[in-house]
Amino acid sequence: MACFSKLRKTGVKMANGFKNLVTELKPREKIEKAGTASTASAVELLAIILKTGTVGCDVMELSRRLIDAFGGVEELVRTDYNSLKSGVAEYNRRNPARKILGFGRVKLLELTAAFELARRGYACRKDPRKPILSSEDAVAAFRAVLKSDAERETFWVLPLDAKKRPLADAQVVSIGTANGVGFHPRDVFALAVRWNATGIVVAHNHPSGCPTPSKRDDVLTQGLLDAGKIMGIPLLDHVILGSNSYYSYADEGRCAMGNGRSGPC
Repeated sequence: MACFSKLRKTGVKMANGFKNLVTELKPREKIEKAGTASTASAVELLAIILKTGTVGCDVMELSRRLIDAFGGVEELVRTDYNSLKSGVAEYNRRNPARKILGFGRVKLLELTAAFELARRGYACRKDPRKPILSSEDAVAAFRAVLKSDAERETFWVLPLDAKKRPLADAQVVSIGTANGVGFHPRDVFALAVRWNATGIVVAHNHPSGCPTPSKRDDVLTQGLLDAGKIMGIPLLDHVILGSNSYYSYADEGRCAMGNGRSGPC
């Protein structure tokens, strides 16, 4: 408080002038007046959860920075305590002039709890998605999140419940280069555990357009199969997405699930 008082006396202003917003434009008042939170932006909703900003950075700007740090609200709400903490630290390292400050243990725990509650509500929704019973089902789920002009390999995991229904949209594990993507199997299963999955399907794209697996893809798949057995979360399929075709390890008898049709280059 003493620091804030000193700043006021020396003429330093709080960023973005949140206190100067008309009452109707402040997040809490906006929702109260509308009677619903559906009209509020992601930044406004996060600002309500954060409650306050920091010296030189009002709560709305702090919310914008936090969402930017994770590339969007969808990725933000998928974080757990450790990934949230490390993500903020990495953002601050890359943006020294636009840091996210005031994120101590309590605020990190509050956000972690809020995001976990949102994930559990999502997983328990009354309109469960179509189960993933074949490679064709899996490919459809992954194509929905793959950009048609993707120039870099991206690896996803789709967490499934006991009836093989998706617990969430395909989750990005890692984004690599045009020729490969690097990560550890634990990164895949960390996401699976976060969503309480009982099985997973994974996928990555080949920007070259040809889905034929490389030796590295074979080694990676075997590592995930072995890790899945240890974790009790089986790998049901690994599909490689090409331009107009795909390769399924399950269809080739190399994973547990498979009755779809892999396509050649």
